[in-house]
Amino acid sequence: HGQRALFGDGFFNNGVPPRFDHQYQVFPVSFIGKDELEKGNKIVLPSSALDHLAHLNISYPMLFEVSNPQASRRTHCGVQEFSAEEGTCYLPYWMMQNLLLSEGSLIRVTNTSLPKGTFVKLQPVSSDFLDIHNPRAVLENTLRNFATLTVGDCIVIDYNQKRFEIEIIECKPATAISIIEADVNVDFEKPKDYKEHAAMPAAAAQADAGLFRVPEAEAELGPEAAEPQPMEQTFSGVGQRVDGKPIKPQPAASPARRPSVDPGDPDEDMPWKKRIPGGVKWTKPPYMFNKHGSTGQDDAAIFKGDGQNLM
Repeated sequence: HGQRALFGDGFFNNGVPPRFDHQYQVFPVSFIGKDELEKGNKIVLPSSALDHLAHLNISYPMLFEVSNPQASRRTHCGVQEFSAEEGTCYLPYWMMQNLLLSEGSLIRVTNTSLPKGTFVKLQPVSSDFLDIHNPRAVLENTLRNFATLTVGDCIVIDYNQKRFEIEIIECKPATAISIIEADVNVDFEKPKDYKEHAAMPAAAAQADAGLFRVPEAEAELGPEAAEPQPMEQTFSGVGQRVDGKPIKPQPAASPARRPSVDPGDPDEDMPWKKRIPGGVKWTKPPYMFNKHGSTGQDDAAIFKGDGQNLM
């Protein structure tokens, strides 16, 4: 009779088991060599938990609320297996950090049911996450290892030998949702340390502008200066033989060419006073140069005279 009172009114409550509610000592999953569980939020419970859960009228999948009674922190998770030692429970280390737990701390584990999620908004903690080639695909692939999502949790993603923290800032239709076999829309918020592009400092702006600034001399000449100019032959004309006989035609050689100048340009013979495309600009005249050449005479007067025919 005493035993019927104990099990009938206490533990089984007239044949209906009470809610699963137990306390365990917690340790990281790495303590049992299951580092792969760090990629999700599934825990390892003892076999006695499975015996208890088998008597409960719960629906699959088995979901749990895990809380730290000392810090009033809680989250939700699934279960990977029931192989832990009695009185112990193994959690991914990032979950222990969210719950402010250390190795050997006591946690409370209770079974729960959560609605299937339809929407979740995530926010990377660091802008470094944006350097990933396809961050959306990486996140969606990572969430396949999760059973639940809870607002306020900060999940950890290991990718390309780096760790990225992602905070869950919104869930629908509730603050905690199940994402097992659920069609969930994923949205992203700007990273917490993201800063809008502010105005550049004056020095940096000048340096940046200098990369695209047109030189003043070129700007004065206009865009025509940068375009190739038609060339003219320097020494064109017909030669004469000394014996007076006609000269046989010769293949035209490539004549020396120079940039053409406008007729009447006072600086025709002084190119250093003009901006030569791809060349010098605003340089000083050669040493001992004057307008009539180094001799001081007019070029036309130097070779002035009457030609003589030798025949």
